[in-house]
Amino acid sequence: MINIRKDYSYLFLLLGLGIVFWWEALAPGKLFFYGDIPTAIVAKKLFWSGSGFPTLWSPYFFFGVPYAANPQFEAFYPLNFFFLLFGPERGVVYDVVLHHLFFLLTFYLALRRVGFGEEASLIGAAGFGFGGYLISLPSIPLFVRTIAWLGLLVICLNEALETKWLRWSLLLGLAMAAQIMGGEIQLAVMSWVLAFGVVVLAPKRKVSPRDLFMASGAMVLGLVGAVIVNLPQIALAKELIPLSNRAGGESIVNATLWSFDPSHLASLFVPNYLFPWSKGYPFDLGVFYYSPFSVSHYLGVTLLLLVIFSLSGTGKWRGLIWLVLALFGLGMILGDHLGVYAFLHKYLPGFDLFRFPDKFFLFLNFGFVLLAVSGYEYASGRKRLFPWGAGICLFAAVVIIVFLLIHPLRIWEFGNNFGNAKEYLFRRNILRISAFFLIGSGLILMIGKLRAGWVGLVLALALFGDLFFAHHLINQVTTEYSFRPDYFVRELSAREKGRIVPPRIFPTTIPAQDQILQVQGKDLKYVADLLKKIFEGGWSVYYGLNDIRQNGTFYPIDMDRFMRVLGRAESSQKDLILARSGVEYSYSVDRGFTGIPAAFARAMVFYQARMFSSQYQIATLWSTPDFPAGQTLLIEAEPGRIDPGSSSLQSEPARIIEYQNEKVTVEAEAKETGWLLLLDSYYPGWKAEVDGHPVEIFRADGFFRAVRIPAGKHKIVFNFIPTNFKKSVWVSGLGFLIWLGLIVTTFTRGKGKEKTI
Repeated sequence: MINIRKDYSYLFLLLGLGIVFWWEALAPGKLFFYGDIPTAIVAKKLFWSGSGFPTLWSPYFFFGVPYAANPQFEAFYPLNFFFLLFGPERGVVYDVVLHHLFFLLTFYLALRRVGFGEEASLIGAAGFGFGGYLISLPSIPLFVRTIAWLGLLVICLNEALETKWLRWSLLLGLAMAAQIMGGEIQLAVMSWVLAFGVVVLAPKRKVSPRDLFMASGAMVLGLVGAVIVNLPQIALAKELIPLSNRAGGESIVNATLWSFDPSHLASLFVPNYLFPWSKGYPFDLGVFYYSPFSVSHYLGVTLLLLVIFSLSGTGKWRGLIWLVLALFGLGMILGDHLGVYAFLHKYLPGFDLFRFPDKFFLFLNFGFVLLAVSGYEYASGRKRLFPWGAGICLFAAVVIIVFLLIHPLRIWEFGNNFGNAKEYLFRRNILRISAFFLIGSGLILMIGKLRAGWVGLVLALALFGDLFFAHHLINQVTTEYSFRPDYFVRELSAREKGRIVPPRIFPTTIPAQDQILQVQGKDLKYVADLLKKIFEGGWSVYYGLNDIRQNGTFYPIDMDRFMRVLGRAESSQKDLILARSGVEYSYSVDRGFTGIPAAFARAMVFYQARMFSSQYQIATLWSTPDFPAGQTLLIEAEPGRIDPGSSSLQSEPARIIEYQNEKVTVEAEAKETGWLLLLDSYYPGWKAEVDGHPVEIFRADGFFRAVRIPAGKHKIVFNFIPTNFKKSVWVSGLGFLIWLGLIVTTFTRGKGKEKTI
C-alpha cells in the first residue's frame, strides 16, 4: 500500500540530512577547497561566466584551445547559471549541494517506483547518497552532475514500462542529454547500465522478454534524443579527438595509475579518519592511504548486516545479480592488480577512450547498496524477537560511545610518529564502526517487538550517522582568502592593467613529491598559498594570465609537440623559444615573474617566408638558436604552392585592437606584400578576412596562424566558427523543438482521452 504522507516525510528527512551534511559549506562566506576545485574548476567557471554564451575558445590555455570541444568543460550544461548568479567560487558550492540533494530525493523516489518499501528506499538513498563514492565526487563537480540524474533515469525508464512508453522515453532522453552535457561520459554510460538493471530487476516485476524489449527500446530512443540535443558538443569533440592527446586512446599504463591497491581492501568497511585542515594535521593521516580518485571507499558497516539477508528469500536470484555487479566493480577498480580492466582495455573496442579504473567503484557501491535494500526488505518481512540479544547489542553500543566521549581524539600526542598514530586511529575506527554495527544489530533483532517501519527509520538514521562521521570532512571548506592573489600576481596585474591581450607566462614546476611533502602537517592557509605559488591547475586562468603549460585531461596534441620541442632545448635556449612564442614572463615560486628578453609581439608582419610540408621539420628548424625567427616565417604548405616572399625588410609588430575568445582583430600596415603572423594556436575552425575578404589561414612556425596580406594598411579579422558546429546547432535546435513537440503531444493526447472517458 502506498503511504504518500510517509513518502513526503522521508523526502523532507532526506532533504534535512543533506543540509546537515553540507551545513558548513552552506554557511555564508564558505567555499570548497579540495581536489580540482581550487586548481581547475573555479578557474574554468570564472572564465565561462565572464565570457558569455557560447564559449567556444579559450585564449588562456596553451596558445589558445577549443574550450567547448572538451566535454569535461561542460560548456553547454544548462545549470551553469549557478555561476552567473553567485560567482564561480560560491556557485560551485550551490552547484554541488543542489545536485546532491536532487540525487537524494530522486533516488528515493526511484526505489519507491520500482517496488521497494518506504524504509528500504530511505536506507538505499542514504546509503548511496552519503557513501564514500558519491561524497568523494564533489572534488570534481562534473562527476556529481552526471550521477545526480541517475534517480530520474530510473523513474523515467520505469514509467516507460508501466504507463506511457513514448512519453517517458522522450523524457528519458532529456535526462540522458543533461548527463552528457554534464561532461563525464564514462559515468553517464555506467549510470545507464545501472538504471536499466534497477528497472528490469525491480522486485515487483517478473522479468519477461517484453520488459527487456521495451526497456531496451526506451534506452535507445532516449539515447537518440540525447545525441540530438548534444550535437554541437559532439561535433566539436569529434573534431578535437583526432587532434588531441586522446587520439590514440588512453594507454593502459596511464589508465591503471588510477587503480585501487588490494592492500587497502579493508577500507571498504573501515573508513579513514579525516581532520579539518585548520587543525594542522596531514590530510591523508588515517587508517589507509586513499586512492588517487576516491578519497573514501567506505561502504558503511551498518549496511553490511542487511547485505547478509539479501541472498535469502524468494528473490535471491536478483541479489546474486547485484552481487556479481559489485564483484565486477571490485575487479575493475583493482586495475592492473587483477587484470579485468586490462583485458577489457586491450580487447573491447573503444574502451581505451575511458580512463580511471577507480570510477568503476560506482558498480561496487551501487551493487552493495541494492543488496542492502533487498536484504532489509527480506529481514523486515520476517518476525523475530530476541529481546535479550537486542538489549545486549544496544547496551554494548552505548558503552563504546561513552568510552569514545570520555577519551576524545588526541592525535597531536603522537607528533610525527605516523605509524603509531595510524595504529591508534585504527583502534578508534574499529570502536566507532562497532558501535554503529551493534546499533544496527540491535534494531534488526527487535523486529517483531517494534513495528518494522520504526526500525527501518532508526536504522536509516544510524546509517547516516555512520557515514556522516566517516565522510563529512572529505570536502574541506575555506574562505575567500584562499582565492586572493599573492603579491607577485597583484604586482603583475597592476603593471599590465588595461592591456587588451592577456599576459603570456611560463611557470616553472615543483616535482609532485615535493608538493606532497610541503603540504603534510600544514594548515589550509599554507596549502592554499603553496598551490597558488606553484601555479598548478587553473590559478593562472583564474587570474587572467595565459599560461602556456595550462591544460586538462583533454587538450590539443600540439601542446605535447611544443613541450617536446622545449624539452629538447638546452637550458640557455629555452628563453629563446619562449620569446619566439610570444611568452613575456617566466615565473618561479621564489622570484615571481621575470620578463623574457626580446619576446615577440603577439602579432607581427613578415616579408620573408619559407615553405615546408612537415610540421615537425618546421618546429625543429624554428627552435634552433641560429635560425632568424624574427626575419623569416616558416609556412606549412607544399613548396611552390604560393609565393612565400623574399624581401629583405625586417619584420615589424602589428596592433591588436580587439581580442575576444572567438574573435581577434588586428591592424597591420605592410610596406609590401607579406604575411601577418598571430602567435595564437593554429586550429581548424578559425576563419580569417583581410578587409572583409576571406583568406586562407596557414600554420606558421609549427604552431601559430598566419595569413597573406598585400601592401598597405589592412584590418585582419580572425573568427572561430567551426563549420560542423554551425550546422550541428541548426540540426540540434530543430531536433530539440521536434522532441519537445512530441513530449507536449503525448501529454495533450492523454488529456483528450481522459476527457472522452
